[in-house]
Amino acid sequence: MERLTKGKGPPRWAEWLLNHFSPPGLEDELQGDLLEMYAYWVKTVGLARARWRYVLAVLRMIRPFARFMTSRPNDYSQPSTLHPDMLLNYLKIACRNLWKDKFYSLINILGLTIGVTCGMLLLLYVTDELSYDRYQAKASQIYRIVSHITEPDKDHRMRSTQPPLVKTLKQDYPFVKNYVRFFPYGQVMFRQGEKRFYEDHIYAADSTVFDVFSYKFVEGDPKTALAQPGSVVLTQKAAQKFFGSGSALGQSLQTNDTTFYKVTGVLEDIPKNSHFTFNGLLSLGSKERRASEWDGIYIYSYLVLPENFDTKILESKFPEVYDKYMGPIFKRMGIKISYELQPLTSIHLYSNLEGESNGNIGYVYTFSAVAFFMLLLASINYMNLATARSAKRAKEVGLRKVMGSARSRLMAQFLTESVLMTVLALSVSLFLVMILLPFFNSVSGKEIQFRELLRPQYVLIALGIVGFTGFISGSYPAFYLSAFEPATVLKGAFNAKGGSFFRKSLVVAQFAISLTMLICTWIVYKQLNFMRNHDLGYDQEQVLTIDYRGRQPRQQFNSLRNTLLTNPNILDVASASAPTSHIGDRTLFTVESNTGLKEMGFRPMRVDYDYLKTMGMRLVAGRDFSEKIPADTLNSVIVNQATVQRMGWKEPLGKKVILGSLPQPDQPAQPVAQVIGVVKDFHQQSLYSLIEPMIILYRPANKVIHIKIRPRDMEKTIAFIGQQWRETYPDRLFEYRFLDQDFELAYEADEIRSRVFTAFSALTILIACLGLFGLATFTTEQRVKEIGVRKVLGASVSSVVVLLSKDFTKLVLFSFPIAIPIAWYSMYTWLQHFPYKTDIGVWVFVAACLLTLLICWTTVIYQSIKAAMTNPVKSLRKE
Repeated sequence: MERLTKGKGPPRWAEWLLNHFSPPGLEDELQGDLLEMYAYWVKTVGLARARWRYVLAVLRMIRPFARFMTSRPNDYSQPSTLHPDMLLNYLKIACRNLWKDKFYSLINILGLTIGVTCGMLLLLYVTDELSYDRYQAKASQIYRIVSHITEPDKDHRMRSTQPPLVKTLKQDYPFVKNYVRFFPYGQVMFRQGEKRFYEDHIYAADSTVFDVFSYKFVEGDPKTALAQPGSVVLTQKAAQKFFGSGSALGQSLQTNDTTFYKVTGVLEDIPKNSHFTFNGLLSLGSKERRASEWDGIYIYSYLVLPENFDTKILESKFPEVYDKYMGPIFKRMGIKISYELQPLTSIHLYSNLEGESNGNIGYVYTFSAVAFFMLLLASINYMNLATARSAKRAKEVGLRKVMGSARSRLMAQFLTESVLMTVLALSVSLFLVMILLPFFNSVSGKEIQFRELLRPQYVLIALGIVGFTGFISGSYPAFYLSAFEPATVLKGAFNAKGGSFFRKSLVVAQFAISLTMLICTWIVYKQLNFMRNHDLGYDQEQVLTIDYRGRQPRQQFNSLRNTLLTNPNILDVASASAPTSHIGDRTLFTVESNTGLKEMGFRPMRVDYDYLKTMGMRLVAGRDFSEKIPADTLNSVIVNQATVQRMGWKEPLGKKVILGSLPQPDQPAQPVAQVIGVVKDFHQQSLYSLIEPMIILYRPANKVIHIKIRPRDMEKTIAFIGQQWRETYPDRLFEYRFLDQDFELAYEADEIRSRVFTAFSALTILIACLGLFGLATFTTEQRVKEIGVRKVLGASVSSVVVLLSKDFTKLVLFSFPIAIPIAWYSMYTWLQHFPYKTDIGVWVFVAACLLTLLICWTTVIYQSIKAAMTNPVKSLRKE
């Protein structure tokens, strides 16, 4: 070692630390080695850096710093857990383990496949529900105005407003950027040459409609399409119906009231994920005159507001608009109207106003929860079987730990196995989704395409499902199996029953979830069946309805009626202003109350003499309209029981009723009618709506014909009706429907959701049964020698079956007190949304519990009988 000159030696305080704190007996040796290194450092890195290195070297050698600053040498360094070689190794071992235990691997993959497939289908359903109206370019700026009408004894929330409202808002408040109104026409008959077509969902709209909503044009200019009177814009489907594959632009259509419209545009069909759809839009035309009337509430109004606009600013202006324009009209009636703004993107899931049928955010939450629980149940199956088979993996874990494997690597190994299982399940699930999607669409009423799953967001969600399910499935086995002590395992002292409490808890959780869904499904079906079979107050069976769909005189009705009644299969013929299943909106009447005449809104209905008899409606007081009493044509009305209750009449017969408001001094007096009868309450709409007060007036030859026919020879009877209709009304198409079909359509959305929920509930139970079957199989394998000894000692097959089944029966019984309160509360809350509802009933819970027990016994009994009938000689031979 070269001699260091004075001033170039190491720091004296560092030498003092080395002499006083180094291990005893090693002071000279350590000092000599460090001085040699110091001299080398001075030459190579300079004096200053050499001194720092010397200080650090001294600190590494003395206590207590050596404990923190010195790392133990590792002559057997291993790659990191996430090293590609390690990941490949995990994958190879996972594949070998899956192949070695084919039966349990099949059960796990099958359960995960069902769970992932159902999860992906429900995911498509939920995302479709959440996508409504979001394709609109200005979706975040468009708002619908909702009317809240408060009468002295009743409240209504309606999706319609007065025609001038939005136009006035645009004129009075500069921050309103644009507006559009839709006037509903309903179904219109169009003529194109000799062709005649009925088209549903026709509206008149402002020319601003295409500035507000971003519908895609196939033909025409959106800026001028509805600018001129007599213009019509059709969807592609309607245009092809009228004009075939040729261009529709510039063609003419004639409506039933002889008005001609020129086709000025053709749109792509309105996407199904829209809360509002139409087949054609007419320019305002004759509706323009009514657009200034403040007393009618019948149009749909939409506004465009600035981005991130505080809607409370506009809502605070509504009272002053009401006071200025509507107060004088409605104040004397005791009616108050307020308004609120509904964001376009929230209408489908959060709005259920009078006269509309939308989705429900509650179902979105429900189906999301079902998807989550199905994945969870499939994961529980994996955890159960993995922990139950822990004895077979215990020695493997012990040997790996003895060979130096860290716990983190063992956990990575088990998680790799579960993720691999999930990836295999996902691969099969994608194939199943492609096959099942058309069937799922037919059941759910959707039009989802498989290519939706190829979008980036769905790919990310699929990867999330793999990660979530793989981690949940493998988490407990990874933590549980990797914690085995190698000494205990290799000595043979490992207890294979470890983790049994956790496994039992998971089985209880599985069947609690399955039983909850079974009870909920049962009650949903019970409620829908209740609504289908509920007494509506009239006979809807075999009642055929025909709508005139026009305003032309209908003098030929009596001739048609008399001709139809000559057929012995036709029992009665009557007419009304609307189908019995949809009476329509309210009209203002002046009605005699206990304190004088009052202006109030009632649902009106116009019928002819034979209507109540034809529909099987029953009078509870008074009489029906009669041809023998001429005064009935203008001076008589019939009310329902709800009207009597609303007015507080003790003696309703003879009460005065005036159609419209009280006549002003400068107006002609309206005819005063009297109540001649009270009809038993009947449902004017579906059972989602309460029976409302209504007033029935006599009018001959009304808009809708009701024909009561016998169930025999229905095809011939309908053909006869069609022939007579065409002879009587040669310029009108013969289109009919049965009255009960209207109610079926009203419940269609809930029927669809019920079918979806029922299907996935059944699959949830199937997943639970798969896990139970695998667990029962493993349990019988573990107890095969015990069963052999019992049989040698005289045990019967039935006693062995009971022995093996009772443990699982106890677990299912434990799930009952968990599932029943949850199911009862969920269904009790759900039923509160229905004005008319079924009772939940104790028997539903009893039947569901018995069915669950039966499913459990059916699942485990095969393995139990198989084990009980095994020859004990084979079981005990190895002993």
